[in-house]
Amino acid sequence: AIAAFEIRRAQIGWVEPDCGDWTKTPWKLRDNYYPGDIGFDPLGLKPTNAKDVANMQTKELQNGRLAMIGWAGMCAQELVNHRTIFGTIDFYQKVYGGVNPYEGCADGVIC
Repeated sequence: AIAAFEIRRAQIGWVEPDCGDWTKTPWKLRDNYYPGDIGFDPLGLKPTNAKDVANMQTKELQNGRLAMIGWAGMCAQELVNHRTIFGTIDFYQKVYGGVNPYEGCADGVIC
Protein backbone atom coordinates (compact mmCIF):
# COMPACT_ATOMS: atom_id res chain seq x y z
CA ALA A 1 0.00 0.00 0.00
CA ILE A 2 2.82 2.41 0.84
CA ALA A 3 4.48 1.71 -2.50
CA ALA A 4 1.29 2.68 -4.32
CA PHE A 5 1.14 6.02 -2.50
CA GLU A 6 4.82 6.71 -3.16
CA ILE A 7 4.43 5.90 -6.85
CA ARG A 8 1.45 8.27 -7.03
CA ARG A 9 3.44 11.00 -5.25
CA ALA A 10 6.31 10.51 -7.70
CA GLN A 11 3.90 10.82 -10.64
CA ILE A 12 2.51 14.08 -9.23
CA GLY A 13 5.82 15.66 -8.20
CA TRP A 14 8.49 14.57 -10.63
CA VAL A 15 8.96 15.15 -14.32
CA GLU A 16 8.78 12.00 -16.46
CA PRO A 17 12.23 10.86 -17.59
CA ASP A 18 13.24 11.79 -21.11
CA CYS A 19 14.54 8.61 -22.70
CA GLY A 20 16.31 10.62 -25.41
CA ASP A 21 18.37 12.78 -23.05
CA TRP A 22 18.79 11.41 -19.51
CA THR A 23 20.86 14.41 -18.38
CA LYS A 24 17.93 16.86 -18.33
CA THR A 25 15.19 15.12 -16.37
CA PRO A 26 16.56 12.92 -13.57
CA TRP A 27 15.55 14.16 -10.12
CA LYS A 28 13.72 17.16 -11.55
CA LEU A 29 10.57 18.35 -9.79
CA ARG A 30 7.65 19.85 -11.64
CA ASP A 31 7.50 23.66 -11.57
CA ASN A 32 4.03 23.71 -10.00
CA TYR A 33 4.82 21.04 -7.35
CA TYR A 34 5.46 21.96 -3.72
CA PRO A 35 7.09 19.07 -1.78
CA GLY A 36 4.50 17.29 0.31
CA ASP A 37 1.52 18.79 -1.50
CA ILE A 38 -0.13 16.02 -3.50
CA GLY A 39 -3.56 17.65 -3.62
CA PHE A 40 -5.17 15.58 -0.87
CA ASP A 41 -7.45 17.88 1.12
CA PRO A 42 -10.90 16.26 1.36
CA LEU A 43 -12.13 18.65 4.06
CA GLY A 44 -10.85 21.80 2.39
CA LEU A 45 -8.67 22.83 5.34
CA LYS A 46 -5.64 23.92 3.35
CA PRO A 47 -5.26 27.72 3.23
CA THR A 48 -5.37 29.41 -0.14
CA ASN A 49 -2.48 31.88 0.14
CA ALA A 50 1.20 30.96 0.47
CA LYS A 51 1.76 32.79 3.78
CA ASP A 52 -0.99 30.86 5.55
CA VAL A 53 0.25 27.57 4.06
CA ALA A 54 3.76 28.26 5.39
CA ASN A 55 2.28 29.16 8.79
CA MET A 56 0.30 25.92 8.88
CA GLN A 57 3.37 23.88 7.93
CA THR A 58 5.35 25.52 10.73
CA LYS A 59 2.61 24.66 13.22
CA GLU A 60 2.61 21.03 12.05
CA LEU A 61 6.40 20.82 12.41
CA GLN A 62 6.26 22.28 15.92
CA ASN A 63 3.50 19.85 16.88
CA GLY A 64 5.59 16.93 15.62
CA ARG A 65 8.63 18.13 17.54
CA LEU A 66 6.58 18.45 20.72
CA ALA A 67 5.25 14.91 20.23
CA MET A 68 8.83 13.60 19.87
CA ILE A 69 9.85 15.35 23.11
CA GLY A 70 6.85 13.79 24.87
CA TRP A 71 7.75 10.35 23.54
CA ALA A 72 11.36 10.78 24.69
CA GLY A 73 10.08 11.78 28.14
CA MET A 74 7.97 8.64 28.40
CA CYS A 75 10.93 6.47 27.37
CA ALA A 76 13.19 8.21 29.90
CA GLN A 77 10.59 7.69 32.63
CA GLU A 78 10.44 3.96 31.87
CA LEU A 79 14.23 3.72 31.97
CA VAL A 80 14.43 5.54 35.29
CA ASN A 81 11.75 3.76 37.33
CA HIS A 82 11.68 0.42 35.43
CA ARG A 83 7.90 0.50 35.03
CA THR A 84 5.78 0.84 31.94
CA ILE A 85 3.65 3.95 31.52
CA PHE A 86 0.54 2.04 32.59
CA GLY A 87 2.43 0.49 35.49
CA THR A 88 3.37 3.97 36.67
CA ILE A 89 -0.25 5.12 36.42
CA ASP A 90 -1.32 2.10 38.50
CA PHE A 91 1.47 2.82 41.01
CA TYR A 92 0.39 6.43 41.56
CA GLN A 93 -3.29 5.50 41.74
CA LYS A 94 -2.37 3.25 44.65
CA VAL A 95 -0.25 5.99 46.25
CA TYR A 96 -2.97 8.62 46.00
CA GLY A 97 -5.63 6.09 47.03
CA GLY A 98 -3.85 5.50 50.33
CA VAL A 99 -2.68 1.97 49.47
CA ASN A 100 0.94 0.97 49.97
CA PRO A 101 2.15 0.13 46.44
CA TYR A 102 5.04 -1.90 47.84
CA GLU A 103 2.81 -4.15 49.93
CA GLY A 104 3.58 -7.76 49.11
CA CYS A 105 6.91 -6.99 47.46
CA ALA A 106 10.19 -8.48 48.59
CA ASP A 107 12.96 -6.14 49.70
CA GLY A 108 14.77 -4.55 46.78
CA VAL A 109 12.23 -5.75 44.22
CA ILE A 110 10.34 -3.30 42.07
CA CYS A 111 6.82 -4.52 41.67
